[in-house]
Amino acid sequence: MFRVKISDIDCYYELYGKGDPLILISGLASDSQSWQPVLGSLAKKFKVIVFDNRGIGRTRYPPENFLISTLAFDTVCLLDKLKIERANILGHSMGGCIAQEIAIEYPERVNKLILANTCASLSPKNKSFFESLFKTLESGNYELYIREFFSLIFSAGYLSNKETVESAVKAALNYPFHVTPEGFRLQLKALSNFNSKDRLKRIKAKTLIIVGEKDGLVTAEEAQLLADNIFFCEFLFLKNAAHSLQIEQPRLFIDCIIKSLSLG
Repeated sequence: MFRVKISDIDCYYELYGKGDPLILISGLASDSQSWQPVLGSLAKKFKVIVFDNRGIGRTRYPPENFLISTLAFDTVCLLDKLKIERANILGHSMGGCIAQEIAIEYPERVNKLILANTCASLSPKNKSFFESLFKTLESGNYELYIREFFSLIFSAGYLSNKETVESAVKAALNYPFHVTPEGFRLQLKALSNFNSKDRLKRIKAKTLIIVGEKDGLVTAEEAQLLADNIFFCEFLFLKNAAHSLQIEQPRLFIDCIIKSLSLG
């Protein structure tokens, strides 16, 4: 567990394992702990870097508006501090938008690119979902916020397992670094302003795109738009997989990542 000053923030990050660098970028209102189910296995193959984006977790940040390009620059600055010239970049959900921005604007820093359950721009439907979620968080009912959040990111099958869900809710409530309404608002505003549709053809890195059949946020069509516009691209459409694949089906997620990064 480390902190490092990058740009105008005090960034929290963790390092695991040895090998080729693999940086994992979290989604909206999620921090480095969202990768816990897959860290151990990935660290057996790679030098894994996880961190808290500005607006979340243990990263201290000024309460000012920022863009996805700001978050991409933060990530590149973290790589600079770690003296990593090129890395495999894996972004999930909003983290996938950040990963796209890095691949477009800093192509020399990307070895391979993995875009998991992400899109080129936030749909009106999802913007409405997240604005409603923000209102719940702002109301102060954190448990209701967690349950509403889970309803968006997990499959019906996962949610039907009451014991698993209650355990996950309890863990989230006990986690000491809750997302704040201000942090959520700033991240959502950045995500709402992001659009890579006209720039995707600038991505030159070999890319894996993953989307789940049961993803209630990112549709197959949104993921296909990415695949249609990124030249060196593999597209995986996973059955029985929802939005938070790394939490709900970590073994499947790990296998996809290791296989992709092990190929030439």
